[in-house]
Amino acid sequence: MSVLTLHCSNNLENYNLCLDNAVAGFGHRGPLPNDKVYLLIKNGKKTLCGARFELDDVTDDKPWEDSDKYVLCYSVKNIEFCDFFDISFLSEIGGKYWALKYLQGSKKFDDEAAKKLNEEFNKHLCTERKYLTIKSNDIIDDTDEEDIEDKDVEQILKEVPEAEIKIMGTFQTINFQNETDKFKGLETLVNKNFFSLFTSYKEERTILIAKNRLFRTHQINENISGISAIPDALLISFDKKNKLQISLVEYECYGDGKTRSTEKSKYLNSHIIPQLMQFASSFSIITDKSIRDTTIKDWIAKIIDYTSENNELSDKIDSWVKEMNPNISTRAIISFFEKKLLESFESNVHVFLIIDELSYDQKETIKNIITSFKVECGNPVVFDASVVKLVQKISFVNQEFEYALTAQ
Repeated sequence: MSVLTLHCSNNLENYNLCLDNAVAGFGHRGPLPNDKVYLLIKNGKKTLCGARFELDDVTDDKPWEDSDKYVLCYSVKNIEFCDFFDISFLSEIGGKYWALKYLQGSKKFDDEAAKKLNEEFNKHLCTERKYLTIKSNDIIDDTDEEDIEDKDVEQILKEVPEAEIKIMGTFQTINFQNETDKFKGLETLVNKNFFSLFTSYKEERTILIAKNRLFRTHQINENISGISAIPDALLISFDKKNKLQISLVEYECYGDGKTRSTEKSKYLNSHIIPQLMQFASSFSIITDKSIRDTTIKDWIAKIIDYTSENNELSDKIDSWVKEMNPNISTRAIISFFEKKLLESFESNVHVFLIIDELSYDQKETIKNIITSFKVECGNPVVFDASVVKLVQKISFVNQEFEYALTAQ
């Protein structure tokens, strides 16, 4: 277990969302499950601590408005609160550049600093969460902790060598051949590396059915030619709240075939968005209930058939069901799982787009369209998206380092 901080800068809304939703978001990889994290917020010139917790499982829950900047998110456990206290005492241990040493990039604390921070937190420990109020006349300092000049860099790296980004190699961004090419296709490569790419989906708690002709949805407009009503894959996820999530996965790739911006825009608007709308509508209350029920019943039967043919998947379902209902008999497992699948189709449906290029504005536009569809319980269909790039090695500098530069 390591000790580190999560600094929300002066964004009080993000600080509160972390605690409201029991999640922590990081702009880089490195933090690990069970690490102890002190949550920080800047008020004027002071950096304050008001809570600490331990990291639990990786999650895709990102409640923050600027969620795209967080590449790694965890649910959190064992939350403790304290009266807000200033952490500038760390300068006594970390020196002049203590903020670079301990705060930027959620770096791991040395034993002395971790011990001191723990002591100070315990002095201010309280049983209830404290809320910070920033008065209108307070000076909000949104600058970095240190104003670094070029002449200071050499000295900083001597005192805080971990502040330097050390590059393992250089890489060139290249196009996928297309979506389905057997060797250089986006869908092909992502399916093979799915769980290492999308770490919020734990393999032991997720079933990926990557058979792109197995599940057919109801088309909202049978007259739209060339628009498939079949997702490329289906994800079934089991979370710690004992709920199942259904995700309809669509792979799309501009690749070598569509390089002009006009081509990409036309394809997005005429093909990708209508297809995602068809997926969302199939389980939405806008679709006739009898048709919707038939689709759900058919999909559940196919899920059961597919998983029953694979011992590993069958064992996985058994463990999920026994976690939800420890006293269940073996004969009742399948019917119980079918019931939970039905509940998820009526309350927790996601449309997941995996694509090689998507702007923030395009993502927000699609999100607004997809979330306008409501499922049986009134929840919106959730839109998830991920941009996957293919990069090729140019050269390695040092394989022990963790960062690389890509040229796009």
